[in-house]
Amino acid sequence: MSGLFNTYYYGKAGKADFTPDQLPKTRVQLFFSMLRVRFSSMIGLNLLYFLFSLPTLLWTGINILAIISSSGIDMETGEQAVVVGSSGMVSTYAFQWLVGMIPCMMISSLGRMGLALTLRNWARDDHSFVMSDIKDTIKTNWKQALIVGFISGFSLMIAYICYMYYGSMSAAGSLLWIFPQALVIIFCVLWWMATMLIYPMTVTYDMKLRTVIQNSIIMVLARLPFSVMFWVLPTFIPLVLAYLIPNTYVLLVLGLYYLVIGYALYQFMTISFANSCFDRFLNPRIEGADVNKGLRDPSYDDDESDTVTDEDIKNL
Repeated sequence: MSGLFNTYYYGKAGKADFTPDQLPKTRVQLFFSMLRVRFSSMIGLNLLYFLFSLPTLLWTGINILAIISSSGIDMETGEQAVVVGSSGMVSTYAFQWLVGMIPCMMISSLGRMGLALTLRNWARDDHSFVMSDIKDTIKTNWKQALIVGFISGFSLMIAYICYMYYGSMSAAGSLLWIFPQALVIIFCVLWWMATMLIYPMTVTYDMKLRTVIQNSIIMVLARLPFSVMFWVLPTFIPLVLAYLIPNTYVLLVLGLYYLVIGYALYQFMTISFANSCFDRFLNPRIEGADVNKGLRDPSYDDDESDTVTDEDIKNL
């Protein structure tokens, strides 16, 4: 029994899921192979991250109920009654929610940082000590995680304030305010795309956080179409579920999806993308760094093509 708990806590050191000649040839094959192998283990990581996200979920739920109540919407019929000053109350509750999201996102950022090392290793067919890796990663990078979480929450609040201000100015008759309004949204989206790389880069390289953020933004811009795709793609799965499932069960199914696998799957997809960016821009410039780890060495294919088999002899 003690061996079972030791295996769960420390993992199976040094044991990859494929031998060198069995490794996938492309990153798409690597992603789906590791997703299949690690799917059940990712459920456990998802539940762990859910605990870090609980303050965010509770705070969001409380404010949604407050906004619905202040807007005069009947929860049973869905009809909206006319409430004097409802728009101002909704705006106040929205701002209150965004202010509260700053500490909530700092807490969830700790969980995301903790999972980054394990998911990075799994995404490139490397072993992980799982729970001990998560604990050590948070212990080592908790300051960076809190700063990134603060910036993420603060960016939402600033984007909301600027969007509402510029929107009111453009509504007053000056269409020029549309440009700074759009610019604020672009900067906010750029930051959130950069977080796909910030967490795995922090746990992979010995860099200052400022350098990590700079490199992440540069790589996101350098691979902009793929950055947008991997940032938006995880949202596509719940949208498909919402479309296929009857309205009565939509919230239940989506809740179960995020409770069971949604968070971990999103991070696994973005970290797989981050690994490809590191192999493209960083690892070739670092002496001794592994490049294309988890992918099959092309030399194996060359060796196989040079090997004479019985079938080749028969065809002579």
